[in-house]
Amino acid sequence: MKKIVLGIALVTLSLTFNACEKLDLAPEDYYASGSFWKTPSQVDGAMVGLHQQLRNYQFTLFNLGELRGGTLRDGTSFTGTASLNAGSIVRQDIRESSPGISSWAGFYSAIFQVNNFIYQVEKADYLLASDKSYYLGQAYGLRAFYYFQLYRTYGRVPLAKEPKVAISTPTTAADAYLPRTATEKETLDFIKEDVNKSVASFAGNYSTKMQKAQWSLGASQMLQAEVYLWSAKVKIDGAAPTTTAADLAIARAAVEAVIPKYSLQSSFANVFNSAATAAIKGNNEIIFAMRYGFGEATNNYSQFIYAITDPLSGYVDDKGVAIPASDPLKVNGGGTIIRYEYKYDLYAKYDAADTRANVTFLNFNKGTIKATNLRKFIGTVVDGARVFSDDFPVYRLSEAILMLAEIKNKQGQDPSSEINTIRTRAYAGGGGVAPVYVNGSFEQNELAIFAERQKEFVAEGKIWYDLRRMQDASGNPLAFRKDLPLTGVLDNIAGQNHKLLWPIDLGTLTSDQTLGLDAQNPGYKGT
Repeated sequence: MKKIVLGIALVTLSLTFNACEKLDLAPEDYYASGSFWKTPSQVDGAMVGLHQQLRNYQFTLFNLGELRGGTLRDGTSFTGTASLNAGSIVRQDIRESSPGISSWAGFYSAIFQVNNFIYQVEKADYLLASDKSYYLGQAYGLRAFYYFQLYRTYGRVPLAKEPKVAISTPTTAADAYLPRTATEKETLDFIKEDVNKSVASFAGNYSTKMQKAQWSLGASQMLQAEVYLWSAKVKIDGAAPTTTAADLAIARAAVEAVIPKYSLQSSFANVFNSAATAAIKGNNEIIFAMRYGFGEATNNYSQFIYAITDPLSGYVDDKGVAIPASDPLKVNGGGTIIRYEYKYDLYAKYDAADTRANVTFLNFNKGTIKATNLRKFIGTVVDGARVFSDDFPVYRLSEAILMLAEIKNKQGQDPSSEINTIRTRAYAGGGGVAPVYVNGSFEQNELAIFAERQKEFVAEGKIWYDLRRMQDASGNPLAFRKDLPLTGVLDNIAGQNHKLLWPIDLGTLTSDQTLGLDAQNPGYKGT
């Protein structure tokens, strides 16, 4: 870990506002910031800055949660014009010498800023008590969110709990480093503590800011449900969970508190900005999203779209209708080069009447070629040019509903109502009737929930975590189920189970005085 405290201690928030409440992050000597943290508007601006920084990690979240899920291709794009990125990660060929993600995914820079925010706000006597509590609810939620990504990626991680350099000057170089926790449980317990603080700090206040582009009580309760559901099902320090019943009860209470506060869009297309004119950012289904907007920031999904110069003549869609040879998705030059492409087999899993299929993908067929192009986050056209400005949903109501189904299934209860709720919406307007799911065995239910999640959350950074958390009848993660199509499976028998966690990169191991080469996650040393 490269000086996670000192390395970023001299970077603080420099605020520049405009009508869109944009915030720029600029280098500034921390100790020269005596004029900051003096007014409520500065605190509000700092919170905007924390969310701008979170948005910068959008593609990191995608990489960690999606690439290993088995739904992406490697090799060459279907157009034959581009090499696809991240092939080794897609193939689960990750090693300490080439992990694909390094320096703890870069999250400690953001964690320092959140720590500083908490430190400053806790002592801010110029804030109303209710405002201070709300800000702390946001900050504790964001910190728990970052650490949960780290925990699911690496297991044991260093716990930076305060802006160390802001409140005391290290006397030795070693003071600039933090060791990993001794156990995974220690890390997980800290995450639970933070998310519980967040929920308590909101004090029942479900108000949201910036059209749900800022953290809220709903987001904290979704994270609380996710954390405790993980704790109830996933091995900790190599052992089966011992607090499953209690953890499930907390997860269920959290998600059941969220569900009545939001409502599903009438159609799947309406959830996303570009798929229907009725869609608006921060609609009733969105619980928390990373905000993108024209003139402010764009997401990374142009990398999933063909280039305007790609040869597309002769293709037909899923109904056999000829696809225009020139720019069928109206990219208008906004596409770049295809660097990420989903497998056709994923598209084939959707029924013909499931509207999610053609909202999520454009299907290309020519001779033996069957391919897809992601269209879910295709953005909007502004002044004749396509702008990739769709929000990135972190939590939305459909996930809360399917999470409740998963909790109920683990509690030995019938999850069919929740499964059918999501199916019914998926088929709305598709010209068919959603197949009704009937309660089955634990494994049957779990696989049915997984199938809905696989179709519902494409490109939202969820599937790898689903494979790690969700289980077969024996309690093993679905990541070991080689008989399931389209999953990023590992071979438990062949000794690949260590790949449930990512390796720590060699650069971090050699530069961090608290680690050393013997601190690698098991199974990766020397790879």
